[in-house]
Amino acid sequence: MSINNYEQVLLEMLNRIKILENKVEALEAGTKIDDAPILQSKNKLGLNERAKDYIRKCKVEAKKQGVSEITLLCNDIQKELGVVNRTPSICNAMYDMMEADDQVLFAPPSGKSTTVKVKYFIK
Repeated sequence: MSINNYEQVLLEMLNRIKILENKVEALEAGTKIDDAPILQSKNKLGLNERAKDYIRKCKVEAKKQGVSEITLLCNDIQKELGVVNRTPSICNAMYDMMEADDQVLFAPPSGKSTTVKVKYFIK
C-alpha cells in the first residue's frame, strides 16, 4: 500500500469515527438524528448530510455547555467542512436543521449566500 493510499484510508477511518462520535453525542443529548447510514466515508456521505452532522454537533456541544442558543454562518461551516463554492448545499442543510423557533438572522433574496446566518435555540 502506498503512502497516499495509507493516508486516504486513515482519513476515511477518522471521518467514520467522527461521524459515529457525533451520532453518539446526539443520542446522549436526546437530539433527533436522521436515519442516515452511520458508516459512510466522507466521500460517500453527501455534503448536505455532513453539514447537518456538523450543525448537530454544534447543538450538542452548546447543550453540554448550557448555552441557550448558537448562531452559525454558512461561510464558517464551509471552512469547517473544508469545502469551497458549495454554498447552496450548506444553506439547505442550515434551513433543514431549523426548528419552529429558530431564526434566520440574515439571508439574501435568493436565500443562498456565504453570509446566511441562522440562530438555533438549544432545547
